[in-house]
Amino acid sequence: MVPIIEKLPVGLQTGHLARIESNELPAVRVELPEIVIPVLCTQETRHDYQTDTDKTVYLYFEVRTKFVGGDIDDYAEILLLYYAEIRHYFYGTFEVQEDLEYHHLKTEHILVVKATFPKRGETEPPEGLARWEAVKKGFWDLVDEACAVVHKTRSDLPSYFNDTQMMQFAIENGMGAEDIATYSLRFAIANINAESNKRNWSEFFRDVE
Repeated sequence: MVPIIEKLPVGLQTGHLARIESNELPAVRVELPEIVIPVLCTQETRHDYQTDTDKTVYLYFEVRTKFVGGDIDDYAEILLLYYAEIRHYFYGTFEVQEDLEYHHLKTEHILVVKATFPKRGETEPPEGLARWEAVKKGFWDLVDEACAVVHKTRSDLPSYFNDTQMMQFAIENGMGAEDIATYSLRFAIANINAESNKRNWSEFFRDVE
């Protein structure tokens, strides 16, 4: 069952998101190939003047992402399993994050999102975790290297970006054609490395120092 909260977390920016209203309490559901996860559900009582009765209205956000399994009847498990995708939804697009940064809201927003949707516990063997940490370090070294080519740093990037957005950032900041080809290939390889370690791109952004 989706839990009801009294109010949205303080500091969470939701102006870029669509909030759904329903007369029924939402539930996690699968619409292949996606899973639909209702989050941050509040409720309020409204008076229906046509029937002269009060009714309960539920307000919440819906996160749609690729279904990779999980017990949809265990809400806590679903939040842990898909926490990276849920965080990504609330972080917003590249443009949204730029706007939040401009209004000095981005840092607090990111911290609130992370606190609201904590990471799942790792159950992977130590050698698998060590291998993944090496791959993740290589990814961030690559990001730093690509940023340096255009005289930028990691801090100039949004808190989340995909490979296309990374290269768009580099191109907008003057990366030459030869370097574009080189780094496009290297970021594609990074994505393949993630998949070979049974990870997705979003997991590069977990626990980044």
